[in-house]
Amino acid sequence: MLEMTIAADRRIEAGGEPATTLPEWGGTMRSEWTTFVLHPPIDFEIAYRVDRYVAFLPFGSAVSEVSVGGAPLRRTRLRAGSVIFVEPGTCVRARQVEPVEFLVLSIDPARVRELGERWAKGRPWHATTVTDVLDPGITALGAEMRRTLLADHVTEPAYLQALADALVVRLLCRFLGEFDEPGRGETLTPARLSRIVRYIDGHLDEDLRVGELAAMAGLTRSHFSRAFQKSTGDPPQRFILKRRICRARDLLSASDVGLAEVAVRAGFSSQAHLSTAFRAQVGTTPARYRAAFAKA
Repeated sequence: MLEMTIAADRRIEAGGEPATTLPEWGGTMRSEWTTFVLHPPIDFEIAYRVDRYVAFLPFGSAVSEVSVGGAPLRRTRLRAGSVIFVEPGTCVRARQVEPVEFLVLSIDPARVRELGERWAKGRPWHATTVTDVLDPGITALGAEMRRTLLADHVTEPAYLQALADALVVRLLCRFLGEFDEPGRGETLTPARLSRIVRYIDGHLDEDLRVGELAAMAGLTRSHFSRAFQKSTGDPPQRFILKRRICRARDLLSASDVGLAEVAVRAGFSSQAHLSTAFRAQVGTTPARYRAAFAKA
């Protein structure tokens, strides 16, 4: 079960000598490879030299003063659902300006190496420090860990470890390929592909042009199109269409906005264009798709 430890003094001066062990200010649970600390929305100040891989996942938006590595403390707004991931030996300093609940995962480096070697299958990788990463997979994993720690009376540490492993592998999707040798050519590296897909998802309601995506990847249009298709199985425009259909499905199942607005948000030129493309891909009309969720 979750062990609650709320220290009376939650101050390790942000500008002072860093602690070398993770303060357990909050509810704590341990699995074989990971310590989970669910920190309540209370004020604190800390300087901590990370002795293992550590992931910080805030569950709300809040202003904080943060320094990762040797950088000076800088005021920033933490984003709900994001993650800060730091490697062993990194000094993290923070002064919480606004209270926010967050989860800290302290992960054995041996586990990260094991997962990286197993998943990378010989390809170069390095789990490095990243800050303020907003990824829907990581957001969902963090929410499930929080739910499990707070509300699941049959919580098994092995289940939490499986979720932590999934989070590490999701992050490794970003790291893998960042250190690949140049000129592999035939496919996009996972890191480069991930950047392109994140850009597409963030701009679905705009006019996405293959030439602009190719420029982002540093390739000619024809080279990019070949590499993109080999990496994803779809040419760029078909891939974009599928992502727009996914966006439309999300909006139809989780909101009551009108079909014309769904079309705009998903990047279709009109409601008629949405209906034609949706039926071709999904096998039913947008209205019938929404009605199926209304009956559930």
